[in-house]
Amino acid sequence: MLLKKWLLSTSIFLILSAVCASAAFDVNVKASVSASQVFIGDIFDYSIEIWAPKEAKVNLPSFIGNLQHFEVKEMKNYRDEGQGQQKGLSKFIWEATLNTFVSGDFFLAPQSVEVVVGKDTVLTKTDPVAIKVMNRTTGEETDILEAEGPIADTRLPNWVWILLAVVGVLLLVVLGWFIHKKWSKKEKIIQLPPYEEAVLALKELRERHLLEQEDQAEFFTALGWITRRYIERRFEVDILDATLTELRRRMAHVKGLPQAYKESMVLFSEETEPVKFAKMKVNQERCSYWNDWADRLFEETRPQPEEEKSGVEAKK
Repeated sequence: MLLKKWLLSTSIFLILSAVCASAAFDVNVKASVSASQVFIGDIFDYSIEIWAPKEAKVNLPSFIGNLQHFEVKEMKNYRDEGQGQQKGLSKFIWEATLNTFVSGDFFLAPQSVEVVVGKDTVLTKTDPVAIKVMNRTTGEETDILEAEGPIADTRLPNWVWILLAVVGVLLLVVLGWFIHKKWSKKEKIIQLPPYEEAVLALKELRERHLLEQEDQAEFFTALGWITRRYIERRFEVDILDATLTELRRRMAHVKGLPQAYKESMVLFSEETEPVKFAKMKVNQERCSYWNDWADRLFEETRPQPEEEKSGVEAKK
């Protein structure tokens, strides 16, 4: 009898533990746009709202330049503490300002959202969002000159206008020939190797003195682009436009790059994304660390002479 009671109690405990483990925390994600129908050239907002525990760390999408058919004008993310306080939740908001000059019916594809609380991780996606971009004209409008008829200019004879048109065409031909001769003499720009390109770009970035001007957002955006482009070209891996989640996965498979730099590249993105998009600040010690880290990355992974020689031979 006692054995049956003990077995029953143990079973109930295991079932409750499994239920609690499977529901470690709840995440609610919603994507929306400020207007579902816009005209070509209009600016509108695309936002993602995530309700998660207050202590959660939320990894949101990151884009450089374009989001499918739309140009990303501005991007920011922040936490709204005014939502869900009684339930122990916070509202994390990601906003992108978009516009486009292409008309049609589009869908903003689902975006990946990663929520981490302690050792528990929830990876989810937003729903697709429909957006209709319309032309400002229907194409059926009548030109005002056609509606009212052409206005004759009687101040000069017609042959004078014909002569001026011929002279204008000749001038355009001469100008085009001159420009062609001028530019044809210029040497083609040769792309520098990855190491030389990265060192030159880093030197030009430091000459802008952005850290001294306390413009960390611009500095870390440029530094992230330089280091990602170097690794992409040096080790032939596609990471320049990768989100933070994609970067973690792709860096793990980079051949030839030391493990320490695989991990530090991901850590750099984790620390600096809030600076670039949420206007947060990094302390001076970490600024100096990442500034020096870029030098070490380039110097310790630069191609050796035998690699450069084999690369030249391969191009031949």
